[in-house]
Amino acid sequence: MPTQRKTGNPIRVVSRSRVNGVASRSAFPRTRAKTVQSVANAYCLLHYAAGFSGGIPRQLRLGDKKIWIVPVVLTSPGIEAVGEVGVLAIDSATHDVVGATPRAEVRAAGARLSLEKRDEIDAAFHRARTAR
Repeated sequence: MPTQRKTGNPIRVVSRSRVNGVASRSAFPRTRAKTVQSVANAYCLLHYAAGFSGGIPRQLRLGDKKIWIVPVVLTSPGIEAVGEVGVLAIDSATHDVVGATPRAEVRAAGARLSLEKRDEIDAAFHRARTAR
């Protein structure tokens, strides 16, 4: 068990899930969001292509069910997120993808977006290349 430096007394680890004896919201909402984002990234890589990833997850309640809505983002080196091209719906309890924008639609939106932002993408690529 860790101890405090000056006193040598053991440090009490306080569970954040209980504050003043009352159960509170999850102690690690950021950890859950990161888990959901990892699921989204894996799905994007397997179903769309390497240039797509999951954006910032947002929780949505539909009746008695909670799901995460995660934007599918086109990415490019130097710019990172170019823009949103679709969405994923991920079950909050099981972390299963329960809905997704169809692959053809995401790929088509990605192609349109990369053409629209071609100059920005090329400039960022050249900056990154000459920064070495």
